[in-house]
Amino acid sequence: MKFPVLARPALLAALVVGANAAAYEDENAVPLKLGLEAGKAVVERIAVKLVGRDVSVLATLRNGEARAAQIGWYASTPQFTVLGEGEEHLDKSFSDVGASFNGRAMKPAVYRRGYFMGRDITRELAQAGLAPLPDLQADARKLARLPTVLGLRFDQWQGYVAYSWSAAVAPHASAVVEVRYRALPQFSLTELDSPAFDQAVLQHCGNPDAIRRRLRQTAAEPLQVMVERYEIPLAFMLMRDVQLAVTQPQSNWQKAHPAVSLVCGLANPGWTANVSGEVGNANLGLSVLVVSSLNTP
Repeated sequence: MKFPVLARPALLAALVVGANAAAYEDENAVPLKLGLEAGKAVVERIAVKLVGRDVSVLATLRNGEARAAQIGWYASTPQFTVLGEGEEHLDKSFSDVGASFNGRAMKPAVYRRGYFMGRDITRELAQAGLAPLPDLQADARKLARLPTVLGLRFDQWQGYVAYSWSAAVAPHASAVVEVRYRALPQFSLTELDSPAFDQAVLQHCGNPDAIRRRLRQTAAEPLQVMVERYEIPLAFMLMRDVQLAVTQPQSNWQKAHPAVSLVCGLANPGWTANVSGEVGNANLGLSVLVVSSLNTP
């Protein structure tokens, strides 16, 4: 559920898109799923970096064969909708995604599709003169040309975007694949003394009382905090040890001040915003919680 931003004009400022635009004080995460088809190559190491909102995932592969090993990797969105012009995450296509192979930038193959009730409607959208991704500014006359599915006109459809790359690992050699993108986290303004805050911290293996004490040390009488949840799904990470580094700026993308970062499996004894180490037996993804004060430290 979305709620208009009320109290803090400097935080979560409204996007100026027409007279009725409004921003939101909470939004759901839009995770970018990363996958790797290694073929006969073996994944030796996985490292993940979160710097502010920027994510970098590096995988080191080893080809032990006498011939080159073809590999492929991809990044894909979930099926997404557009709810309003005031969404901070209005563009969910991750158009800034980039990848490299041994430090060399790679050009992706890009796929954009439209879906409604689980059905691919890309062709029907094209026949009506519409692009596959949801568009709040779409021509009403073109929308009227759309057919119906089970009696429902799909003028509110879901979009899907995927990027893919391929390369060859030389015989008896190692290679490093990297994918970079700017994450769209779930975020909310949360009362410091609330069940919602406790739940978010506990879900990331933290101690709510200890985090509260830490926040009260860094800001005068904090009542609300900004909570961000970064979901980083990795389809090829099956019970693997992963090197993770989280680095947050003094002032984040919404002018709040990161104080503590939490990840299950990674110790943070100083309750700091910057943390790094190895997460053991990580399975299919990582979830990072960043708690920020709204007051100037």
